Amino acid sequence: MHQFYGFCFFYPNFEIKVDAVFRLKFFLFVIGLLSLFHGFSQKEPKIHSHNDYQQRIPFWEAFSAGAQSIEADVILKDGVLYVAHEEESIVAGYTLEPMYLLPLERVKKLYGDEHLQFQLLLDIKTESYATLEAIMALLDQYISYLKPYNRTGVTVVISGNRPAESDYGNYPGYIQFDCQNIAAMPGDQWGKVAMISTNFKNLSDWNGESSAPDLDKVTEFTLEAKKHFKPVRLWATPDTELAWKTLMELGVDFINTDHPQAVSDFIKSGSKLKN
Repeated sequence: MHQFYGFCFFYPNFEIKVDAVFRLKFFLFVIGLLSLFHGFSQKEPKIHSHNDYQQRIPFWEAFSAGAQSIEADVILKDGVLYVAHEEESIVAGYTLEPMYLLPLERVKKLYGDEHLQFQLLLDIKTESYATLEAIMALLDQYISYLKPYNRTGVTVVISGNRPAESDYGNYPGYIQFDCQNIAAMPGDQWGKVAMISTNFKNLSDWNGESSAPDLDKVTEFTLEAKKHFKPVRLWATPDTELAWKTLMELGVDFINTDHPQAVSDFIKSGSKLKN
């Protein structure tokens, strides 16, 4: 007759069987975890069109190249949201709405909502709170094109001058942020973070032209960021084929480039170096 204790029946050698089952499950758990982290570096890399407004045809060249992230620097001046790196370089007519929001209507009309699944990174160059308020007032008119209100819509990410991390939760669902200081991020605000970024020059002085030197700091940063299950972007990276390939292999998710079409062609070639 079997003894019943709580929810378990005890059979001969049951403890041995339980131990074996536990070890098997633990082994499978570890393998799954390792596969997960391995998978980070195996995902197809994404193209980030750096300072996209400097392209010959802003927005559209990056879009046609399949860029998954498009960057525009934003300056608030006299109530107008200009697209420029600094006030001295402002060009009349280079404003946020016609350059980066009106095209969303065109994309939806020509290609459908599914082609809105990219990231619009707005790098704020002026005071963070006032500029972000002006950005939101404009974005409210395009909310039907934006996540989470549009399931396959554009993800808006605020970078550059950002509000205090503790204030992230005060902003609407269509506003996400670029984390540039992992240690300063409150645990309850990670849901507002779209990606984690840092300056490549803080990690290495490699120019991307010859065999890569010790890139341990890049690896360390990438692994630390992956603990938070967020994609990684490095800015000020070398913009060469060797650098693109090396960064891909190190698990950097967004390849920062001034040449989105060239990176697209490189990825399609299987990331094969020409030389």
